[in-house]
Amino acid sequence: MTFCVLEPVAALDLTMSDGATVRVRRHGNSAGPRLILSHGNGFAIDGYLPFWSLLLADFDLFVFDQRNHGRNPRARAESHTQTRMADDVETIRRAIAARFGRRQTAGIFHSLSATVSLLHCMQYGFQWDALILVDPPLAPPPGHPLHAAARKFEFSLSAWARGRRASFASVDELASYFKGTRRMRHWVPGAAELMARSITRPAVGGGMELVCPPEFEADMYVQNANSPAWAIIPSVAGELLIVCSDYDAANADPPGLVSKAAHSEFGVAVVSVPQTGHLLQIEQPGKVETIVREPLRARGFQ
Repeated sequence: MTFCVLEPVAALDLTMSDGATVRVRRHGNSAGPRLILSHGNGFAIDGYLPFWSLLLADFDLFVFDQRNHGRNPRARAESHTQTRMADDVETIRRAIAARFGRRQTAGIFHSLSATVSLLHCMQYGFQWDALILVDPPLAPPPGHPLHAAARKFEFSLSAWARGRRASFASVDELASYFKGTRRMRHWVPGAAELMARSITRPAVGGGMELVCPPEFEADMYVQNANSPAWAIIPSVAGELLIVCSDYDAANADPPGLVSKAAHSEFGVAVVSVPQTGHLLQIEQPGKVETIVREPLRARGFQ
């Protein structure tokens, strides 16, 4: 199967507070309720098309890549921070409302963008009519039973990212790599090729290179390990839905386990998708779509 991202209904090239550029694209039903979506570290929102394409008929979708990812130009290394990304969310949210009018709006954010959305809440207050976090990679504070495991997980990913290749002979070479990894081999058919196209661009000397440099990706995992985002959860717990990987699996990773803890400790609504890992929107897009529709309907997104 081949996935093709359609041309957007509209696109905005927005200037962030530090001068970085983030491109926002509008897809779907312009008369429907509004959803804003973004992706995880090292990836790109176009690669999540197997999931968000299922929402096109009913929702007014705005998708964007985090700075230094996907379709965005390279910004300064020193500005590649979660704090800046949280500020970007507010710039994007306000720009969409100013250009297309105010409307009931929900956010659906995976992994890195989920953490960023919580930091956005810390900086700007809760600005959503619904906020859905997908497998957020949160690190609870010292003294929490999952503190050490969550931090170790992020530091391990950081070490892996620092050693990963930055260039490939072709998109197919990267897609083949995805298909051979434990965490990515269960993606729906065609998703590996789609993601490989979405996170690369032609290299000056030939072949393809990663849009997000490995050192940028590695640093973001360290920022995950040290993020204060966990602290905001108690005050917004009643507003959140977390859709997470299978926390009952024998090899469950910390994002799923931490999501389970957010439910037991703070009462956050959490739905675990059986037999999925961190990229559950690409492994089981139909199941995740069904899960997110119900709370959206309950909040009047119809």
